[in-house]
Amino acid sequence: MAYIEGYPGEKIETTTGKHLGFIVIVVVLLVGFLAYSADDWREEIPSIILTVSIVVAVILFVSYKINPLGWRRIFRKERVEESLRMDRLIADRLAELDDSHFIFHDITFELFHVENLVICPGGIFVIEKLESPDALAVRGKILFAGDEPLDTVTGNLWRVCHLINIVMEKGFKEDIMPQPLLVRPGEASVNIGDFDGIIITTLDGMIKAVEGRHKKAIEQELVERFAFYMKKRYT
Repeated sequence: MAYIEGYPGEKIETTTGKHLGFIVIVVVLLVGFLAYSADDWREEIPSIILTVSIVVAVILFVSYKINPLGWRRIFRKERVEESLRMDRLIADRLAELDDSHFIFHDITFELFHVENLVICPGGIFVIEKLESPDALAVRGKILFAGDEPLDTVTGNLWRVCHLINIVMEKGFKEDIMPQPLLVRPGEASVNIGDFDGIIITTLDGMIKAVEGRHKKAIEQELVERFAFYMKKRYT
């Protein structure tokens, strides 16, 4: 059985609660400090509000990057629950891989939310679900699901892959580019199987892609070292 770190959805409520609590503490302390430092706090109210608003906006931005589903769940609970159902389908299938595979779910890597990361002798795989059931099409070098452009999804996938490649080069002296995958859980087939080097596939195809790469692309020792590094720093 694969080594598994985390599970989709298990950190949402606790993480969101911690972030909300942190925001409240920051607001109270900042307002108190600014009011105490002012000669006449009444005259400084506009500047206090502006300063607090900027700080809170930055915190909210970082919080959303770290915990996007948690914030989306506040306003779109049903949609988030469906998204988590898909995430769990992917997680449960990845759990079938053998013990040479290290799997990380729902982690934040350099302010990018990573749904699934697989590290194994066959390579490194960054896996994200494709929620829309609409037919895929490429228009003007952009992937679409129906009328929805997927440039943000595909762009973020490649950004995470390049960041991991940089970490491997600098920290482990290896030039290993991860393979990005977009997975459609619950679908028997996809009408486009590849876009800009990103594999687009089903759950069965995902497993075949992970197991079908060169078995010795990465030595097992390096697999374990990099997996330990990811666990220690990003979980």
